[in-house]
Amino acid sequence: VWVHVNCLIWSQEVYENSSGALSNVEEALRRASTMSCSLCGRSGASIRCYKLNCDTHFHLPCATQTKGRFMKDKTFICETHEDVRLEMSLERLDALRRVYVEREENQLIAKLFQNTDSGKLVLRVGTLIFHHIGQLLPEQLKAFHNNDFIFPIGYSVTRIFWSPFNANERMRFECSIRDNKSSAEFVISYDTNREIRESSATAAWNRILTAADQTREKAGNMLHLFPSHTSGEALFGLTESAVSKMTESLPGVDQLVTYTFKHGGSPLMDLPLAVNPSGCARCEPRFRTLIKHRHHRTPPAAVAPTQRSSSITDVVSRDSRTRGGGNWANNGVDASTRAMLLASGLSPDMVLGPYARWEPGQLSGSYYTQYQKMKKEWKNSVYLARSRIQGLGLYAKRDIEMNAMIIEYKGEVIRSEVGEMRGKRYEAQNRGVYMFRIDEERLVDATMAGGPARYINHSCDPNCSTRILASGPNGDDKKIIIIANRPISAGEELTYDYQFDIEDTADKIACLCGAPNCQKWMN
Repeated sequence: VWVHVNCLIWSQEVYENSSGALSNVEEALRRASTMSCSLCGRSGASIRCYKLNCDTHFHLPCATQTKGRFMKDKTFICETHEDVRLEMSLERLDALRRVYVEREENQLIAKLFQNTDSGKLVLRVGTLIFHHIGQLLPEQLKAFHNNDFIFPIGYSVTRIFWSPFNANERMRFECSIRDNKSSAEFVISYDTNREIRESSATAAWNRILTAADQTREKAGNMLHLFPSHTSGEALFGLTESAVSKMTESLPGVDQLVTYTFKHGGSPLMDLPLAVNPSGCARCEPRFRTLIKHRHHRTPPAAVAPTQRSSSITDVVSRDSRTRGGGNWANNGVDASTRAMLLASGLSPDMVLGPYARWEPGQLSGSYYTQYQKMKKEWKNSVYLARSRIQGLGLYAKRDIEMNAMIIEYKGEVIRSEVGEMRGKRYEAQNRGVYMFRIDEERLVDATMAGGPARYINHSCDPNCSTRILASGPNGDDKKIIIIANRPISAGEELTYDYQFDIEDTADKIACLCGAPNCQKWMN
């Protein structure tokens, strides 16, 4: 389906992020297909008047023919409304920037895998045509991989590459991986009846590359192929992101110790049910209790409320607190350290202090917009899967920008005293305890009534932090928001620092995050 850029940009469902990606395009197409234009009467009207009680729809060319106004905030107001600020309207609609449709790559790849044999979907990346991912039996896992690649038996692709016989022609090379005496064998078939078999992909392709390079050298005035600098795995397609995501999703691959995962180990395909570590699913919450410990409800690192004017509302960034309870607003970080943190990609708001000042009961315009967008789209951003750290974890479904709001930590808001009583009851019932403190008096209990955010695991090197946003008429309705500390790739597990207080007791909680700077203990 081909769609004009402005027809999408000015649709009410479509949102453009800072990198030019257009989200919710399919939803906009579905709605537009059912709407008739108020001017020409034909279907496919994607632009709607922004006014609440106005139900007029237009095609983009039809909208430009009317006296309606296109506003700078990407809204359209039809000619029947006169209360329009002309200085906020646009005269030209040129999209002089790079824009593209954001797609759920993981879903497309999973759909491709499930329909490989039907031939309805084909994956092609440049000169690589993917056919079949293959499989690995449990006893084959150790022998059919190395540190960087997994070699499934039955894997097959077609590579279009320069002919070793004619310097001006290209030809198809059928590449596959087979089992030869419990080790991987790389097979390349070409020119009807020619076949190469080697124990490594580079060795197999090197014979073709060398012959093709010699042919081009004889022809003269042609670029060399440099066989010694070309990877056979790359020509087999194993370096392609879509292919490596599928190979890392094969059953049993998550048990490989010597393989370096590139996509967080989150499976894209329907796999057999995982075996519970305890042997009994009902025992699983006990393991989560080790992480969501009762200390999580009363972290001493929480900053006590300071004396401020009644016209100020505090917004505390939990990522800015230290384990010892200090904060950067009290000049706990010198200028050189701040400069280093700013250079590393952290926003000035994160580096310069945990407090921001807004009017009472209101979020700033940009934060309010982000919050409303996050409420509508969080299901498109995250998904639950088995975690490498502990139990279940929350993963990014798509690429997430730095400082973007990801999901709200929801639950029942209760007093601290009630939280202490519930915590004891949950532990007596062998339940996992999911609680998050808002301030000294209140906390959010997500144990029995909470959202997926409660499954975010701890890490000593987190990619997320939490921010408490005050809203409501009097600023007393506080929201706990999970935000991205840095750009997060699709398939990466979301983590944040639980910030437990350091204790010199026997009741230590082991940290299983596996980060390079892991402290080994959470408290």
